[in-house]
This record gives sequence, structure tokens and C-alpha cells, in this order.
Amino acid sequence: MEALFGLLFIAVFFWWLARRKKRRALQILSSLQTKAPKAEAHKPLTYTRPRAVPEPSPVEGVSMRCAEPGRVGELFSYGGPSSGKGYVHDGPFAVIDVETTGFSPGKGDRVIELAIARVDKNGRIEDEYATLLNPEGRDTGAVFIHGISNDAVRNAPLFSDVVADVLARLGGTVVVAHNAAFEERFIAAELARAGIKTPHLPALCSLWLGRQTYDTPNHKLGTLAQHAGIPLMDAHAALGDVRATAALLPLMLDRYRPGIEFGHDPARGLFDPYRLGSVSPMTRASSLRKGTDGWMHSLMSRLPISTSDVSDAAAGEYLEALAAALEDGKIIGDEAKGLAKLAGRGGMGANQVRGLNERFLELIREAAFADNILTAGELSELKRAADALAAPGYFDDLQATVTNSIEPEMAELSSSSTTQKARKCGHCRTPGHYRSKCPELN
Repeated sequence: MEALFGLLFIAVFFWWLARRKKRRALQILSSLQTKAPKAEAHKPLTYTRPRAVPEPSPVEGVSMRCAEPGRVGELFSYGGPSSGKGYVHDGPFAVIDVETTGFSPGKGDRVIELAIARVDKNGRIEDEYATLLNPEGRDTGAVFIHGISNDAVRNAPLFSDVVADVLARLGGTVVVAHNAAFEERFIAAELARAGIKTPHLPALCSLWLGRQTYDTPNHKLGTLAQHAGIPLMDAHAALGDVRATAALLPLMLDRYRPGIEFGHDPARGLFDPYRLGSVSPMTRASSLRKGTDGWMHSLMSRLPISTSDVSDAAAGEYLEALAAALEDGKIIGDEAKGLAKLAGRGGMGANQVRGLNERFLELIREAAFADNILTAGELSELKRAADALAAPGYFDDLQATVTNSIEPEMAELSSSSTTQKARKCGHCRTPGHYRSKCPELN
């Protein structure tokens, strides 16, 4: 017992000694603070490097929650209720969305992702374009919102590199954006930085139109899409927002009884045709999910429909990674994300990825037929690979030349006397070409 009290005494003594030292340290610190001159207030921490702040444009100073009808801004002139005197537009429309480093182009914020879809009056997508953009040293900002890191845009094209591709898709259209004043400020700033002047483009703010046509708690894009039963797969990914807005557009136009008119018709001839497609985009497939259709379907559905031709180097890198991923006959999440990065870095759209997937399937078809024998096991592996690449039925034109139980000598005889080994198109079933070369699909 005495030993226990002794230990307790020692513990209390050291606790008291520590408290005494702490009090003395606080007294010394307090005396120093009273003698020292007041320190300059610390500036708040920022996540971007210091930079000069350009003068804000006059339009930027205007507080506006959405673009009002009839307003003429730096780049857009906005349509509104029909009076019977203005220009009526039946399509095409250019639905546009940007992701940015912040909220103020006047303070140096930049566009880091841009997507455009040309759609008809029924919302049918005729063409898509999407790319990440290099903000030239500006930090990408709120990664937790848009998911775009500094590393992701390090090798992306500059806005000035792709300006012809952007203007080509805006020409002859009415521009549509959700909260279009935001897009207008940023695109106008990027065009000015690139030294490009354009006439005013007729535009329509789908945020304004949504307020006229839907009685919802708010009129954010996600809320309107959910109310209308439209999937919004990738909120705060430019292409995902564009697709949702494009699907909402015909519904809102149909519900808005006064009709929409514009102050003038669309501008044309905005771009230099010699610069069109001169720099490949850097695409992005974000928020991949396996779902019921598999990882590859998710990957392709989040890419633009099509882009330019893929370089041999990018194609080879993708095919090599695909072969490694399919060694076990399936694609898992991390492998899908790796393939998505390679596809984006190579500037691929869904059609380009699908084409490379089919090239891979043709390569393994050739490998399976190298010995003029196609066993049931080999056919099963082929079909499993096709399913993993979101191409079910690709090998439906094939039948096993032999069962796995037949002796090799008999298999040779069987395969030489059968016509089932003939290569046929997986789409039209015609011998002589493969699905990737099918005239019906090209």
C-alpha cells in the first residue's frame, strides 16, 4: 500500500511540475506580446500562386443570377418571349458548359474544361466536343467539386489551341447554357486572351427558361433534370452537364407557350478552317461505375461521341493496357480508370475507344484461329472478352470447330472439313470483313 501511495505521489508531483512550467511559459509569452509591436494581419491562405489581378470588365460588376431576356453582354445577346418581330430559331443549338478554376475571369480564373454539343430542336445530339484545358500556371481550384487536378491538365491543350474547334461548333447556332452569364464571362475572357473577336452570338439561358417552365424548389440543373426524369451522370463534368441541358431543352421549349425569339440570326464563318482539328483534345471519363452494363460501357458513355483520329502511339499504349487488363477475362474498377486515363490522354471519344476494342477482339480472334482450331473453351474466352468490352454478341458468328474432348489429330480433320471457322462480320454476318470494317457501320 505504501508503495502505491508513493507512486501516486510521484505522479501528482510531476503533474504539478508540468502545470507550473506551463504557467511560467504563458506569463513569459504574454509579456513578450505586450512589448512587441502589433504584427501585420496575416493574409488568408490561398491555393493558387500570387498573380496580377486584371481590371474587372463592366459586365462582371453586374450582379445577375441568370441572363435576362434581351440583355446584350460581352459575347451573347439573349433571347426572350416572342413578340412576333424577332428572329425565331428552330435549330441547331450549341449547348455549352465550362468547368473553371474559380468564379472570376477578371481576377485571373481560367477555363479548365469545356464541352459543346450541337443538337437539333428535339434535343438529338448531332456532334459533341469536349476537352480539358491547360490554365497556364493557374491552380485548378476546387478539385473536390469538378475533380480536375493540376496534374490532369498539365499536358492539356491551351484554349487558343482549340479555339477553331470551339467556334466551328458555335457558328450557325443559338448558344444554350445553364446560367449562361457565367459561361459568357469565361468564354469571352478566353477569346480575348487568344486575340479573337467575334460578333455577338444569340443565346438562351436555360436557367431563366427553367424558371419559366418548372415549379421546382430551385432551378439548379440537377434539380430540373431529376424532376424531368433525365439522368445526370456526371454533375460538374462539362460533358455530363451539357448532355443533361440538351435533354431538358426541348422539354422547356415545348412548355414555354410564348415561344422564344432573338434579336438577330446566328453568326457564321467564325473560325479558320485551316486550324480546325490541328490540336487533339484531351478528353475525360469521370465517375466511372460498373453498374449493370459493366466498366467499359461506363467508360465509353462518359466520353464524347467521337473525336479525331487516334495516333499510333496512343492506340498502341491503350491496346497494351487492355491486353494486360483482360488477362483474367474481366475488367475491374482500377483497370477501367487506367484505361480511361489513357483514352483521355490520347484524345479519344467513344467511337475511337470502341474501334480499338474491336481491333483487340479481332486480334484475339486471329490468335484463336492460328492453329485452324477453335475449341469450345477458346470460344468461351472470346465471348467473355467481348462481354467485358461492352460488345456482347460480337462473336455470335463463330461456332467451335471441335469440342475440347476431341483428339488433336481428329480436330485437324474436323476443322479442315468445316466452314464454321470462316471469319464473318459480327454485325451483318457477311464473310470477308470484320465488324470494324462493316460497310453498314462506316
